[in-house]
Amino acid sequence: MSDPSNPQDPAALWDEFCESLKGAGDVLRRDATPKDELTLAEGHRHLMRMVRAGFENVYELADAAHPVLVPMVGPLLQYEGTTSDARYLHSFIDGRRNYRVTGTRGGAPLIEIGVYTGKQGIHELSHLIASLTEEKLEVSDGRLEVQIGPEPRSGNWIQTDENARYMMLRQYAPDWTGLEQGVFTIEPEGEVAPAAPLTLDGIRRGLEDTVSFVKNASQIWAGISDYWAGFAVNRFVPQLEADARTDIAPPSGHHFSCGYFRIAPDEALVVRFQPESHGKAAYWSLGLATYWYETVGWGCPESSLNSGTVQREDDGSVRAVISHRDPGQRNWIDLKGHQEGTLVFRWSRSSEPVPPIEAELVALRSL
Repeated sequence: MSDPSNPQDPAALWDEFCESLKGAGDVLRRDATPKDELTLAEGHRHLMRMVRAGFENVYELADAAHPVLVPMVGPLLQYEGTTSDARYLHSFIDGRRNYRVTGTRGGAPLIEIGVYTGKQGIHELSHLIASLTEEKLEVSDGRLEVQIGPEPRSGNWIQTDENARYMMLRQYAPDWTGLEQGVFTIEPEGEVAPAAPLTLDGIRRGLEDTVSFVKNASQIWAGISDYWAGFAVNRFVPQLEADARTDIAPPSGHHFSCGYFRIAPDEALVVRFQPESHGKAAYWSLGLATYWYETVGWGCPESSLNSGTVQREDDGSVRAVISHRDPGQRNWIDLKGHQEGTLVFRWSRSSEPVPPIEAELVALRSL
């Protein structure tokens, strides 16, 4: 982009941003991108959501000397295959500095604070460096304090190094009814210089980085959908059998089994598994993501299933039906009009591998 201080046209910077952003739409033109109306409509919405997420990530939250811990996703913004069973907070950090996270623990059974090499779409890698979960987290009178940094500390401490650039705080609950979320803040230790003033040059860099984020993030997650669609249609493959392409910022103690669904209006995918066949997990869930890795039916109980909401068979196994219409059977997962997308099974806090999951595509009328 050109010099933003050009007095000849005060809106030149904005015009160049819009022109640069046009190329992000190429993800919709890819041969691999489904061309049904719903996927394309969601694709346009996804690009707009990535503009919002991009500017927030690369500019509003980017100053690691003045970090802010804020929600990553919610009812109006989903990406990266999140689940509405969790509450996600995130912040950008500098692994060479020391930080303190404080707040109320809240009622979620599972909680995790993790530091990563970066955030997908901004940094080349996004791998977990270290984390602290409810299993070892020290809580006093409902409050907690966690030290994050390279220098050893007593109590709750997460060690970082120069590679740490990103932090996520996740809270999981099979059912949030009657539960309070934890409330947390982050602050750096030591003297901190005042934040830099707002300038046109800073905005220019922020807009350029936003364009890069929108292009990168949309291509990355569409590409992962293509990956699953290439060999795991209507079946589940444990992530350990997948390649490094799917290893993107997973939380500790979480294992995944994923695939790609293609289900016509007159079909249903019947899923069966035994949760305790390989040992008990503190939490598991079965959900759906769009081609753009947004949650299908965010917050709608009929569009996902978890260890707290499932109705089991007499032998303790689980049988679920994924279809466009309610078959009148237990554990129905509503596709919300999506004929294709990603299957996501989470298996959490278990020392055992993900249980085998059977999936069979059948005629809906046969049910």
